[in-house]
This record gives sequence, C-alpha cells and structure tokens, in this order.
Amino acid sequence: MFLSIYGKRLLSCLRDKELLIWTWIFPIVLSTLFYATFSNLDTVGLLSIFPLGVVDDEAYRQDAMFRSALESVSGEDGLFVLNVFSGVEEADTALENGDIDGYILAGEKPLLVVADDGITQTIAKGFLDRYLQTKSSVALILAQNPGAAQDLPALLAYADFTEEISLTQNPPSNKVSYFYALLALACLYGGFQGQYTVTYLQANLSALGARRTLAPIRRFRLYIYDLMAGITIQVLGMITVVLYITLVLRIDFGSKLGLVLLTCLIGSILGVAFGAMISAVSKMKEMAKTAILVAFTMVCSFLSGLMVGGINYIIAERAPVVSWLNPAARISDAFYALYYYDTYERYLLNIGIILAMAIAMFLVTAIFLRRQSYESI
Repeated sequence: MFLSIYGKRLLSCLRDKELLIWTWIFPIVLSTLFYATFSNLDTVGLLSIFPLGVVDDEAYRQDAMFRSALESVSGEDGLFVLNVFSGVEEADTALENGDIDGYILAGEKPLLVVADDGITQTIAKGFLDRYLQTKSSVALILAQNPGAAQDLPALLAYADFTEEISLTQNPPSNKVSYFYALLALACLYGGFQGQYTVTYLQANLSALGARRTLAPIRRFRLYIYDLMAGITIQVLGMITVVLYITLVLRIDFGSKLGLVLLTCLIGSILGVAFGAMISAVSKMKEMAKTAILVAFTMVCSFLSGLMVGGINYIIAERAPVVSWLNPAARISDAFYALYYYDTYERYLLNIGIILAMAIAMFLVTAIFLRRQSYESI
C-alpha cells in the first residue's frame, strides 16, 4: 500500500509542470542571474597596481637614489606601473587622457601632480612622504656618524610585527551570502508541495480529494505518505540546485558539502510543513493560499538578506525575536555556520530551531485534518 501511494504521488509531482518550475527551474534561473550579477562582488574595492608617471628630466636622471626607490616599488608586484615621459607636456596629456593617475616631478623635494583625488593618488602621496622621511633620516645619520653607512641597510629594513591570520576556516565572501539566502528561498518553496499534498486530501477542494477521502485507508496514512513523496521531490530539486551552483557556477560552499545538503533536506521539510499548515488551517480558495505562501516566503527571504545584503544582521541586532522566528533566516544562518565556523554549536542550534518549527507545523496540520469531516461527498 505504501509503495503504491508513494509512487503515484511521486509521479503526480513530476507531472506537475508548474510545481517543478517553481521548485526546480526558478532557483536555477535565479542562481544564474545572481552569478552574472555578483561574480565580481568579492573583488570590488580590492587595490591593484595603477599607472603612475615620472618626468625624465635632468633632476630625475641625476637622482640615482630616487630612481632606485621608484623602480623598487613598480612592476607587477609593486604599487604601480611606472611610465617615463620625456617632458611635462607629454605627462600632462597622459594625465588628461586618463592614461595615468598622476606623475612625479623629481627634485630636492619630489612633487606629485594629479588631476583628481582618490585612493591611488593617496598611495602615491604616501610613497613620496615615506621616501622623503627615509631620505631625511639617512642624511641625519650620515651627518652625525659617517661610519654608519655600512649599517644603513639593516637600519632602514622594514620589519613586520604583526601576522595576518584568518578567523574563519574559509575566506570571507560577500556573494556566497546571496546564494545561501537563495537556497533558503528554494527550501521554503517546498511549501507548494505541502499545500498540494493537503489540497489533494480535502474533499471540498478537489475531485481527487473527494475520491481519496472515500478510499479504504486512514487519512493520516495518506497524509504521511504524500508528505514523504513531496519531501522527496523537493529534496531532489534542492540537490539539483546545489550541484548546479557548485559544479556549473563554481560557487564555493566550503568543504562541508554533505552538511549543506543535509541542511537543504531539513529546510525542505520545514518548507513542506509550512505549506501543509497553511492549506489545512485556512478555508480560503487555493489561489488565496498560494498568495499567502508566496508573500510569507518573500518577506522571510527579504529579511534573510536575499534582496538587500546585510539586512539580516540589522534585523538580528534590532529585532532578534523576528530573526530567530524567521525560517529563512535560520536556514541561511545554518549555511553561514557551516561556512565560517569551525565548531557546530551555532549550526546545531539553527537545525534544532528548524526541526522544532517543522514538527510544530506538522502537528497543527494533523490536528486540523483530523477535525475535518463532511456531511456528504
């Protein structure tokens, strides 16, 4: 009996094109759009080498120390790409055309000429200030102790007193948060599976529901078997979405992909439970229930950071109760915990809350279905 009901419900889900579009195709399309939009999000604002010019005049050619300093910080591994101009007019033309971010006039006190203020110009100015400070220190040392010339390399060598370490097991990423919020949205879209499951068990909503109500099997069993089939289809869709994002779009979810899929399973159960509860407790028409399901899902997804990055942190700080009761926020936060944390305390807390929500919703659905009866069918 179980295999017959379960198998037929699976086929029914697979034949429902509208259901498959929202639970399978839509997340894949949305993830593709996210990839096209946010592919460079993690590299925006990172510093890179920039073009800087210097005028090759008599002062520049005679100042071997300054030339050596410029060459030491230029090139692919340096601060800037050095462009040498034969005269001021040529340098001004390049500056006006945007070919360089500024140029230097050598002399007793090198001068930086720029057309605008920005981070690259600040870096160039900082280099010149550091050079002049070092030059002044060297002159002072040699004036007081000419024999210290041989010790100058050691005295002027830069020493690092700090060590850069990472507080997370994976590199920080801005774009991965959007994909986690997307997965949370896809999990909650499992509510369509729960809604249709209950609809097909209610005699007053569909002819199929009327026939199944008359079947010689307890309605609770039908409810359980149908939910299992709906969860199966939803989980298969989530696995497809995750594999597409990781294998095709090359988005790195970290080394705990198995737990990511487990979270998708548990999140899908919550989504199915919510859809089933909405359909069971409400006497509205199916379109109205669908509207409520979509509206609730989109609000929860918005508050979890799907549309505006970082809003989930604002909600968690200013309205923590709303954050903890938001199923999309709990699902996406479970993904965050897997990506950033070495321990599992926060992850398990989120999973516990998600399961508690799902169990409560399933119980409410079962209570309302048990109370339903019909005078005639």
